[in-house]
Amino acid sequence: MTPLLHKSKQLAAPAAQPRTRRWHHLLLLLAAAGTLATAACTKSTSDIGVGLPDANVDTGAYLIDTITVKSSTVLRDSVVTSTSDNLMVGRTYDPLLGTLTARSYFRLGVISGLRIDPSFQYDSLVLVMKPTTYRYGDTTKTQALVEVHKLIDPISATKYSFASSKLTNLRYDPKNVNRGGSPPRGLARRTATLRIPLDKSFGQDILAKAQAGRLTTQDDFDAYLPGLVLTPADGDNATILGLSAKAADAAMTLYYHDPANPTVVLNNTFPLSTGARHFFQVDAVRNGSVGYLPTTSLQAVPSAPTGEQTYIEGVLGLQTKLEFPYLTNIQQFGNNLTITSATLTALVPSATLTSYVPAPPSLVINTSSVDNRPVETYLPEVKYLSAISATTGINQGSYSWSVESYVQAVLNRTRPNNGLLVTSLAPDLPSRVVLGSQRSAQNKLQLRLYFIRIQ
Repeated sequence: MTPLLHKSKQLAAPAAQPRTRRWHHLLLLLAAAGTLATAACTKSTSDIGVGLPDANVDTGAYLIDTITVKSSTVLRDSVVTSTSDNLMVGRTYDPLLGTLTARSYFRLGVISGLRIDPSFQYDSLVLVMKPTTYRYGDTTKTQALVEVHKLIDPISATKYSFASSKLTNLRYDPKNVNRGGSPPRGLARRTATLRIPLDKSFGQDILAKAQAGRLTTQDDFDAYLPGLVLTPADGDNATILGLSAKAADAAMTLYYHDPANPTVVLNNTFPLSTGARHFFQVDAVRNGSVGYLPTTSLQAVPSAPTGEQTYIEGVLGLQTKLEFPYLTNIQQFGNNLTITSATLTALVPSATLTSYVPAPPSLVINTSSVDNRPVETYLPEVKYLSAISATTGINQGSYSWSVESYVQAVLNRTRPNNGLLVTSLAPDLPSRVVLGSQRSAQNKLQLRLYFIRIQ
């Protein structure tokens, strides 16, 4: 047998003892070992893989921490954003993923039976968007926040819209309709409300259509204006800004007045919420080492070409796949094994963390098919942990979770050993994290496995 699996510690079986007494002794020893392991793991993330509980009595219990774990980055590009309450707009440079550009598409709602008196006169047209707390990138830079464009193709009411422009490709007018052709400038972190004045001729045209009775239904309005598109300005490179698609005051508002009573402000709003169709897209232009990441759906790239690390990024569809190709080799210790504990710990390289690019606060663990598709949810949430490493003295992030039931099912031949897919809990947000591989010198991925052999 290829020696890819090594026994770390063995607790020898006692000589002849009554069966009941032997089991009682065995369980006491396992409980003590578990207590020691728990105490070691609570010190800090740096203790992972450093020490193992000592034992000098052979009870048929084993602890192994050298099982091969293969890791790779998988691309699943069919990320749906039309079901999200979020919109995104902006551009930022991520040194690990390249330049990310976000655009948002949405339909506007119209009041049924909209008619405006032909004598009323135009004042202004304003788009108001409500930012969320989400930011991705350098929020200290002043940037041209948003350009507004007219959508040419309608947003589908029957099909999903995707984050990838390869899967959903709608045309929009390249000329922006910002007033004066210039987007507002500011700091994304200080933007509580995004108020964007729009082109006068655009507003006058809407008023004229409403006065002529040509915008009385949603179908009429959609035929005239299928929607709006928000894009970053050319050359802008600072922050991706999160926006709400459901905020009650997110709307385009047409202002006008009655010449006979000019001090009274009249208006009609076209809300996003009643438009009820929206989505956003994020594209990445990769460079440097990120050029090794997968480019086709379901493609898996091993950790070696990407510096012994793998990637997880929600909206770009990057996932980490973990495989245990020699897991059944532990049956060299006996065919009747019971897994008492199996913990997988993935460390986050500190150099990949930045205050401008948030790591996912939680991950989802799915079982995988042989062709890298998710099969079912194995764990719905694994939280991000952070501690100061005693080894390096700097902050060390990690995710840790149990794979006990997975390992036992593989040994029992009730589950295929196709591995696990690790994804972001919020796939509609462009947050990313990097995980070290088993071959990483500083951020070693490790599986710790306790089991007993039943005679």
